[in-house]
Amino acid sequence: MLDFKAITNNLDEWDRGLKRKGAKVDIDKLVQLGGEYAKLLQTVETLRADKNAAAKAKDIEAGKKIGKDLEKQEKELDELAEKLEKLSEEVPNLPLADVPDGGEEDGKVLGQNGKPVEIKNPKDHITLGSALNILDIEGGAKVSGARFYFLKNQAVQLEFALVNFVLEVLGKKGFEFLLGPQLLNEKAMNAGGYLGKAKDEVYKTQDDLYLIGTSEQSMLAYHLDETIEVPKRYASFSTCFRREAGSYGKDVKGIIRTHQFDKVEMFSFVAPENSEKEHEFLVAIEEEILQALEIPYQKVMLAAGDLSMASAKTIDLESWIPSQKRYRETHSCSNCTDWQARRGNVRYKKDGKSEFVHTLNGTAIAIGRLLAVLWENHQQEDGSIRIPKALEPYLGFNEIK
Repeated sequence: MLDFKAITNNLDEWDRGLKRKGAKVDIDKLVQLGGEYAKLLQTVETLRADKNAAAKAKDIEAGKKIGKDLEKQEKELDELAEKLEKLSEEVPNLPLADVPDGGEEDGKVLGQNGKPVEIKNPKDHITLGSALNILDIEGGAKVSGARFYFLKNQAVQLEFALVNFVLEVLGKKGFEFLLGPQLLNEKAMNAGGYLGKAKDEVYKTQDDLYLIGTSEQSMLAYHLDETIEVPKRYASFSTCFRREAGSYGKDVKGIIRTHQFDKVEMFSFVAPENSEKEHEFLVAIEEEILQALEIPYQKVMLAAGDLSMASAKTIDLESWIPSQKRYRETHSCSNCTDWQARRGNVRYKKDGKSEFVHTLNGTAIAIGRLLAVLWENHQQEDGSIRIPKALEPYLGFNEIK
């Protein structure tokens, strides 16, 4: 539930924030309904107390009269709550103050690491993978359609080497590991904000369950309606499913943007005063992983209009792709402040008082796009692919040829 008192007391701030994010929300209507709900809730609670008092006094007639009025008021409260919830679901998280204005093209480059490799006539990952018999896109299209693929032979081993490498990194940093459901119910998906404007990206089954697009969704839902100790840090491996309904024409070829891919995701529950520091911590881990894999990248803060519904601030790491001579996003890390926690009712105790936690999520490794940049950056003149030294302990080979 939104904090209607905070919204009412900071209408100008909310109006600016929603405009920065490009959200079309009738904030005045929301505040009005919030006020009506609070007033009616107080009436209902008073009637409930009066009914209990009449029962204790064994005043049957008074109890019946109050009960009839209470039933009417509770029905009105439920109807108002439904309207309020529907409108509230359209309200995104507000961008933090240091997030730049603008849209997709207005992200702020915060720095770069590693010099893009100089390769004469670089081959793209599709050409490399096909020639080395480690990637079959046509096979994936034959059995499932566009944006599906088969990994083969050493690429399969490389995927699990990447996963094991990343899990070892995260284990040393104190993350707990989860391997959870990849089908979630509506309440779980809605808590993260994935059934609002993003619902067209989600696969739904005939059993009214939803395939996850990231294990962020299941890790958040793991503590729905709970009061927990913070900080809690989880890492989860999962297969992810995305319809990519709004991305036609983008990264159509290859395995950078697909309907199904594997990923290891990081997720943190922290006290509000620690969420900015936690964001820096998660981004630093992402950078450590890319540096260990010897992949050049740049760090970008997304502009307000490019943020997801849940995010108040997002940092992307964009890896260098030699065949495209440009950086493309391979890692993303978002601070969602208390937005998801309010929807999922996840709290912690502070000085004996129950407060909402802050949640953060970050990509540790997204297999498809990471394999693409790894193959391209480590391709050799003879068409082989060099394995980064960080992965050698997890494999029985140091090159694919």
